[in-house]
Amino acid sequence: MRYLLDTNAWIWLFSEPQKIRTEVRRLLNQEGILGLSPMSIIIEVAQKASKGKLIFRLPLEQWVNNALPPERLRLMPLTTAIALGAYQWAEDFHGDPGDRIIAATAKANGLTLVTSDEKLLVRTDLQTLSTR
Repeated sequence: MRYLLDTNAWIWLFSEPQKIRTEVRRLLNQEGILGLSPMSIIIEVAQKASKGKLIFRLPLEQWVNNALPPERLRLMPLTTAIALGAYQWAEDFHGDPGDRIIAATAKANGLTLVTSDEKLLVRTDLQTLSTR
């Protein structure tokens, strides 16, 4: 496993893959298993869906289950090192706790974070791959 999907990459990969650059989609499709932080489900998707900020064509639970195929995605464990690592970066790193934990998960596991988040893409202390 070489890649951890940020929430936007996960949603796009399973709902609107055409939003991800062709070369990046090809890389992801060649990779056997992709990583995903549970924060993508808890904070990013469930919370935004409950507030009506994120709408899927399927009921939320069904979409999440469909978008978590075990042969394709591995939920990464939340560890003490990741929790502490999320706040080892300076305050200007990212204000969103979910994004901090997702980034710390990628870093702690030596994975490249696949994202469209400009705040994460500009970091030199984090390996990233732009979906755009």
